[in-house]
Amino acid sequence: MFTRFMVLFVAVCIHPLVTSGNLPTIPEATDQILEDFSSLRAVDRWRPMAGSPPVSIEDIVGRKAVRMPCHFQDTKIDRASWDCELAVDLTMCKGLQFLFFCRDTTPVAYFTVYLHSGNGWYRIPFDAPATTGWTPIKIYKKDAGVEEQPAGWGKIDTIRISAWRGQDKDTEFYIASLGTFGSGGKIVVVRGDSAAREAPGELNAIKRYTNVMTEFLDRANLSHIILSDLDVTTERLAGIKLLILPYNPAVPDELVDEIETFLERGGKLIACYTLPKRLESVVGIHVDAHIRQKFQGQFASIRPTGDALPGMPVVARQSSWNIRDASTVEGRSQVVAWWYDNNNQPTDKAAVVAGQNCVFLTHVLMSDDSSAKLRLLLAMAGYLVPELWRDAAQGCLERIGQLEPFDRYDSAKKDITATALGNHRAIEVLHEADRLRNQSRELISEGRYSDAIVVAEQSQDSLIAAHCIAQKPLPGEHRAFWCHSAFGVDGMTWDQAIHVLAENGFTAILPNMLWGGAAFYRSDVLPVSPAVEEKGDQIELCLAACKQYGVQCHVWKVNYNMGSATDKRFVAKMKAQNRTQVGFDGSTNERWLCPSHPENQKMEIESMLEVARKYDVHGLHFDYIRYPGNDGCFCDGCRQRFETVIGKTLDDWPACVRNDDVLSEQWLDFRRQQITKVVADVAEGAKKIRADVKISAAVFRNWPVDRNTIGQDWKLWCDRGYLDFVCPMDYTASSSHFQRMVEQQLPWAGKVPCYPGIGLSVWSDATDICKLIEQINMTRRLATGGFTIFNYGSAQAHQVLPLLGQGLTQKR
Repeated sequence: MFTRFMVLFVAVCIHPLVTSGNLPTIPEATDQILEDFSSLRAVDRWRPMAGSPPVSIEDIVGRKAVRMPCHFQDTKIDRASWDCELAVDLTMCKGLQFLFFCRDTTPVAYFTVYLHSGNGWYRIPFDAPATTGWTPIKIYKKDAGVEEQPAGWGKIDTIRISAWRGQDKDTEFYIASLGTFGSGGKIVVVRGDSAAREAPGELNAIKRYTNVMTEFLDRANLSHIILSDLDVTTERLAGIKLLILPYNPAVPDELVDEIETFLERGGKLIACYTLPKRLESVVGIHVDAHIRQKFQGQFASIRPTGDALPGMPVVARQSSWNIRDASTVEGRSQVVAWWYDNNNQPTDKAAVVAGQNCVFLTHVLMSDDSSAKLRLLLAMAGYLVPELWRDAAQGCLERIGQLEPFDRYDSAKKDITATALGNHRAIEVLHEADRLRNQSRELISEGRYSDAIVVAEQSQDSLIAAHCIAQKPLPGEHRAFWCHSAFGVDGMTWDQAIHVLAENGFTAILPNMLWGGAAFYRSDVLPVSPAVEEKGDQIELCLAACKQYGVQCHVWKVNYNMGSATDKRFVAKMKAQNRTQVGFDGSTNERWLCPSHPENQKMEIESMLEVARKYDVHGLHFDYIRYPGNDGCFCDGCRQRFETVIGKTLDDWPACVRNDDVLSEQWLDFRRQQITKVVADVAEGAKKIRADVKISAAVFRNWPVDRNTIGQDWKLWCDRGYLDFVCPMDYTASSSHFQRMVEQQLPWAGKVPCYPGIGLSVWSDATDICKLIEQINMTRRLATGGFTIFNYGSAQAHQVLPLLGQGLTQKR
């Protein structure tokens, strides 16, 4: 079914506009073409959305491409978009792929592919770098978000391509050679897309834990397919050996039927956290009540029993907050691993239960302690399907050296050797990686697959260590971490956490000490968290450690957003006083304060200035200094204050500010002014309190669009000198996209230092040191003078910082 490949288009962004004669030749497609656009009628298949020009078909040396012009200059459109009606079945593949060519992508912030299915859409953003030739782009199903209620990957009927505005500048792109990739394999991972109907709040968690599972399989080069739980059929499971349920809180009855048939025909199952009740008798495992941890760290690691599965790690660390209570059926299943707490004591709660055709993990599989987790997963899979052991061992061997920015071992070794010139320690560790790689190869030849995997992982770890040691520090650089918890790093005191930062060459911490309605210090302006009485004034504790170790402390406030940290009684009080936001549709957003309300502005300003008065901090840091989106705020107070500003009464509120162009511009300006006033007043007031205090802000990354959608006019703040440095939140796993965003942002920041935000903790692997090094080095090549990393947690303190400190940020 999926040997067919679809050729639709290749993207090329060009400015000034070029003719097809200027374009490089499209590489020949060797697979079956679904649509070659050979007819001029193909133009009619692509319907432009409002504000987008029509497409055209271009002939490029005998092959066809679709030209898609983006008119951003002197227009108000947020994106250029086109819909193409095309029936596509993506069930048994990993996703779509196409070629991309772009001479100038700067007018585009990012691209998105939307796939319409049933009553909803799958949404997958992608980066499209500027190159001199065609670049292959892969759109992975695992990266798809869900909008409304799609009917599965087998019922796609429309493809939408959107190019989102990045600059007020025209461009165009061409698309061709779109096909599927990643068919085949013995494993199917079932993603719980049906939750969009019954439990839409679970969709993000479903996506996250599905991705954790598939990335571990990718790490072992085990071929697999992601199937929506709406797409599973007996026919599609033909030839599949292993089915995995990574996190499926709502399993449709039809899927339970298919799994039962699959198991009866000899298939095997790995289930995490949930197991449909009807399957318990089939697999011989009972799953009982949900158990929430009684104390933080109750479920801290997974350790095998005496009857452990072959290849299980001695310990796999995992900070689980709850589990399912699972029990065995005599003669049919057994506990093969238990949960231990953070004091290394057994909990008497099963972590892994294994039957003849199923292994049940009593929580989801998380990405921390990744080497041990990989071995845990492979032990479960290899127990059920023994032939996977050899596949995984060979896959782990082949994966050594596939580290950003390297694609294979030889290129990684060559680059590290060149970078490490004169660094004998790095060369020694590189030689160790070489030795271990050869040893892994020998173990595979001897059939010792689980041992070969352990050694291959050790080789990879040594290669990473050599890469880290070979890096060189840059003197005078601003190196900062955001810390989202007011209490610092889990399991560490503020003194310990700041000491680790300092020892590894970091110069600043941005701790989140106050929200829209909560303070984690002794505040006279905001409600004080009850935890302060128990654990102490967190600014005081953090600042004392910073002074002890020479690290700057820039106190971070979440503005306007009261969040879960705020007491419900205070939220109710704000709502009763009409100080919370109202959406365009009249709905209440009770956790967000209205930015135009004078009392809210006063509270935001005074709470930040209070920090500067009470504490000798190095700086004050804005976050959430914006509206949540373009649907807020439309409360009665906003209407009255806006009418006062423009000097007229509005009848058709709030529709009038969207239907009337003049009012729309005035409304957007009004929103920006409310946010800017708070920034300006804090900047002015703080400098009066202490001239050397630094004012900074975490901001959205696409200023030309975001100044309208969320009222965050941060270029203006830089131009007027309100900020001493700015941190655009450039949270992307694509390093080329990261670089393009920073290149766009530096002119907007002007003379104000721009320390780009790197989203380490939101990547699928929050300890990906190689990608982190690559993005830090990009900030150096662009001469930003520093960077800011999100987020400082336990994994970053124990696994990331020690590696950075050996080279890239080494303390001098």
